[in-house]
Order: sequence, then structure tokens, then C-alpha cells
Amino acid sequence: MHPLFLSRGYHFGPKVSRNLVRRSLPFLNHTRHYARRNPNPAFDANPNSAPGTRNKYKSTAEKTEVKEPKRFRFPTGRIIFITVIAYLGYNVYKWQTNPHRSHTLNPQFFSPFILQAREQVSPTSIVLNLLSLPQGQNIENVSEARRRGVWSVQVMQPELQIARSYTPLPPSNGSPAEQLRLFVRRDPQGEVSRFLHRISPGTLVHLRGPHMEYEIPEDIDEILFLAGGTGIAPALQVAYSVFTARGLPVEKLPKMRILWANRRREDALAGPKDPALGQFEAELAAKIQEAKKIKERTEDIASGLPELPRARLVEDVEQLQQRYDGKVTVEYFIDGEGSFITEPILREYLAGLGQKSETGPPPRKQLLLISGPEGFVNVYAGPKEWRGGKEISGPLGGLLKKIDPKDWEICKL
Repeated sequence: MHPLFLSRGYHFGPKVSRNLVRRSLPFLNHTRHYARRNPNPAFDANPNSAPGTRNKYKSTAEKTEVKEPKRFRFPTGRIIFITVIAYLGYNVYKWQTNPHRSHTLNPQFFSPFILQAREQVSPTSIVLNLLSLPQGQNIENVSEARRRGVWSVQVMQPELQIARSYTPLPPSNGSPAEQLRLFVRRDPQGEVSRFLHRISPGTLVHLRGPHMEYEIPEDIDEILFLAGGTGIAPALQVAYSVFTARGLPVEKLPKMRILWANRRREDALAGPKDPALGQFEAELAAKIQEAKKIKERTEDIASGLPELPRARLVEDVEQLQQRYDGKVTVEYFIDGEGSFITEPILREYLAGLGQKSETGPPPRKQLLLISGPEGFVNVYAGPKEWRGGKEISGPLGGLLKKIDPKDWEICKL
């Protein structure tokens, strides 16, 4: 024990004496005292050792594990994500504010049009009059498409973001040059058709186009057009392109015959069918199968009946015939009344149009076009085909393949 305690007469056990000495005289605790005041554990913790020398034994503080601070990591993933979002947002902003996309009808982006008016032309069909917004932006490109031939536009259904192609009708008398008239028949399964049938004037409709489907050649001498239902719209486009938009002299105008087939009379005349005429045609269809005789007898009786009210679309067809008397003729066929475009009728029309004068000018091209629902086109010319992501006419089939018209260029629209 320390002499200080012995001199005063204190007597303790060895363990208690050792603890008491360490607490009373902290300078005797060499290791703990030196490690606490010396920040550099590399030097010897023994005060009796020479300064600057290293001890072969490590101190208690040096044995303690020290946790290193977390290193700063650069947020590469977050920066890449933010950069991509900013880039996409900038492109969307440019797309929305692009004046070419917003105002001018073009094949890449949808442009806004406003529904000016709508007209019910039959129980199942309407004609929509659309104007670009703002007006005056599409006069040039629409006029060029009308001059070239058959073209279409895509209409977008805004809720489902799907589109369907429609063939615009020619402009009516006195209408703006850029006005688009769409002939739309109600399809219970068609989302775009149902959308167009329920909108009212003032609604915005987004269109994309024009998409050229067939460019009419300049050197055409004769045109035969088979139209089924809404297929009358491309037929009227062809007539407008050839007889009006190109400004050809009368002597260079071709002959054109349109055979227009509909399921019901209301689709072609937009009026109630006379009971006497319907009863007669039903009895006549049961007795006589040849479509030509049905047509002749029907015309004889129909001439003595009151005239049925006509829709604007039929008025356009009638005005076309009156304006180019002898150059354009339109024949009507009603499936529900037993009147069909049959093989004998096609053979007669093809032979009649194909007659050439021996002393006249050399013959030019003869064009046979067919347009309408898929079933209508398949029956008369065979199905279309997809090739290279596009729908093409494909090989000739159906009734026309059986007839095998010579020297006729055939195209399915």
C-alpha cells in the first residue's frame, strides 16, 4: 500500500486498497490518463518511454473500432430520370404549340375542326360539315387533294384515342373552299361512328390527312364506278376531280357511269317508300329474276307515282347528272326491293362503255373502280390484301374475275 495511507494508520484489504488508490491518485493510472490527453495513439502510452518512440503494444483507444462516415454518392439515377421527364415534357410542349400541327391539315398530326352543321340524310346516315379552326388554313391542301383524285381523312375518337378513315364529299354550292363534308353511316359496333352521330354543332373534331388513296390519271376515257352504300362518297370525289377541279374542256371529259347499291330505299332517297310501289316490286321480284327487267318495269310504274323526297346527297348526284348531261349517269339498286348489280348488267355496261369508234381518236384508259363495305367489295372484286403495312387491292376475284373485262384498269378503294 502507498506510504501515505500507511503513515496515517489506515488498514485495507489488497483489492480495496488498490481501487482506492486509483480513484484518489488518478495520475497513477498511466494508461488511461495518457490516452485521454494524447490525441495521437501512435506514440507510447507509457510516460517513462522516450518521446516520439512507438510502443509495440497498441493502446486501448486504438483497439476501439471507429466507424467511418458515410460517403456522398452522386444521384445519377435521379438526374437521368428528371432529364428524361424534362425532355419528354419539352417535346410535348413543342407538339402542342406547333402552329403547323394545330392549324393546318396534315398527314402526321391531328388538327382541330369545328362542326358547323349536320344533316340527317337517311334514318341511318348523316352528313357533317366541318370547318378548320381558325378558318382559312386549309384551302390550298384541300383543293389540291380534290384535284388529284380519291382521298380520305382520319377522325379521332377523343375518349378512346382511336381513329377511323372517312372519305369527304365534294363541296356543295356556295360552301367555303376548305369545308369538309363527311358522309357517316351509323354503325352499332363502331366507336368513331357513334361518336360522330351524337355530337352537336360547335363540337371540336380532330382530323388527320389528307391521305391519297388513288390518283386519277389524266388520260382517262371511260369510268365505271361500283358503289355500295357509303362508297358513293369516293365516286363523287372522282366525278368532282375529273369534271370540275381539273378544268378540262368538254371534248376531253370522259364518260362516267355510277352503279349505286343500297340495302334500303331510304338510304338513297331519304323518304318513305310508297306501298303500291313496294308491293309491285315484291311481286315482280318473285316472278322475274333478271334484274334488268325488274328495273325497267319499276321505272314505268314509278313514273306515275308521287315523287319521293330526296336527300341532299341524292340532290348532289342529280345535279351532277344535269350539269354534265350525257357524260355522267347514275343507276340506283335497292337490295330490299330485289334490285341487284348482277353479272348480265355488268357485262352490258362494260361492253357498252368499251365500244370504240373506228374513225375516232385512239382509245385511252378505261377505269373500273369499286368502293363500299368489305362484303360488297369481296363479292364483286375479291378481298383486299395487306402488304408492307398498307392495304392494297390485291388480285382480282369475285364476279369481275369471272367476267374478265379486257382493257380495263381495276382498282378497289
